[in-house]
Amino acid sequence: MKIIKYFILIFLFLWVYVQAQGVNNDLLLDEIIDKEIASDDENDRKSKMKTMMIWKLIEELGLSIDQAEKFLPRFREHRDEIDRLRDKNKELNKILNQKMKDKKKLGRKEVKGILNESSSIRKKIVELEDKFILNTDDILDPSQQAKLGTFKNKMMRDMRGKMKQRSERKDKRKKWGKRHRNNKRKYWNN
Repeated sequence: MKIIKYFILIFLFLWVYVQAQGVNNDLLLDEIIDKEIASDDENDRKSKMKTMMIWKLIEELGLSIDQAEKFLPRFREHRDEIDRLRDKNKELNKILNQKMKDKKKLGRKEVKGILNESSSIRKKIVELEDKFILNTDDILDPSQQAKLGTFKNKMMRDMRGKMKQRSERKDKRKKWGKRHRNNKRKYWNN
C-alpha cells in the first residue's frame, strides 16, 4: 500500500513539474515574440497584424524555444527588407498614377522604365523569399521549411475566408434590418 502511495506522489510531482515546464516554455515564447514586436508600435493595426502573423507562424511551424530564438530575428530582418522593397514599389506606382492624373503626356521610355523597375522589384522580392526559405535549413527541419514555404498562401486564403464571412454577416444584418423597417404593423420599429 505504501508503494502505491509513493508511486502516486511521485507521479503527481512529475506531472506538476512537466506542466510547469510547459507554462515556462509558453512564457519564454511570449517574451521572445514581445522582443520581436516591440519596435513595431508605429502603427497599431500593422503591429497587430505582424503579431498575429508571428503567432500563426510559430504555431504552424511548431517551433521550439531554441528555434524561435534563432528564427525570429532572421525572419524580422527578412520582413524588413521585403517591406523596404514593397515601399519602393508603392512609390513607383504613386509616381505613375500621379503622372496619369496630371494629364501629362507620358512618354514610352518613361512608362517602360517605371514598369521595368517595378517588375524587377517584384522579382527581387520573390528571389529574397525563396532564398530566405532555403537558408533556414540550419534552424528548421525539412517539413518545417515546407510549411514555411506554403505559410503565406495559407494565411492569405484564411484571411480572405474570414473577410468573406464577415461581409456576409454584415449583409445578413442589413437585410434583416430592411425587412423589419418596412413592417406595416410597426411592431419591430418601437
